[in-house]
Amino acid sequence: MVLRQKGRVIMTDTSAAPDSGQQRVGRVQRPAVPVPRSLSDWHRYVKQERTLNDHVEELHKALFEEDPEYAPLFDAVYDEQATEGSLAADNLLAAMKIRALADRRNLREVTREKYATIVKALNVVLRRYHQSRKERRNRVGGETVPDNGE
Repeated sequence: MVLRQKGRVIMTDTSAAPDSGQQRVGRVQRPAVPVPRSLSDWHRYVKQERTLNDHVEELHKALFEEDPEYAPLFDAVYDEQATEGSLAADNLLAAMKIRALADRRNLREVTREKYATIVKALNVVLRRYHQSRKERRNRVGGETVPDNGE
C-alpha cells in the first residue's frame, strides 16, 4: 500500500502480515544529513543588524563606568528628586552624553538621531534590565507592587 500526497510518497507498506490480512503502514525516511563539523562551514542566513537600542545600551553601559555624573541622572523616580528638577531634563542630559560619546566613537547610527529618539531607546534599555523609573517607583523592599494609576 502506497499513500501519495501531491505526487510524493508519504507512507508505504513496511510489512505485511500474511496470515492476518492486515498491513502495517510506516513513514518513508530519508537518511539524515549530518551537521557540518566545522563552524566555518556554518552559514547564518538571517542577518541581524544591531538596532539603535543595542547601540544605546552599549554606550549607556560605557558611560556608567566612565562618567561619575551619568548614573545619578537615573536615580530619581519623581521630578522633585531629579538632578535638574525634572525627569525629562535628566533624560535629555543623559541623551546628550550618549550622543557625545557616540560622536567620539564615530557611531553614526546614534549621532544622527534626535535627542528624543535617544531618550526613547534609553527607556527601552532601562526596561531590558527592569530599571525604568516606573519599575523602580513601584518597587518596595525589592518587591514590585501594583501601580496606583499615576
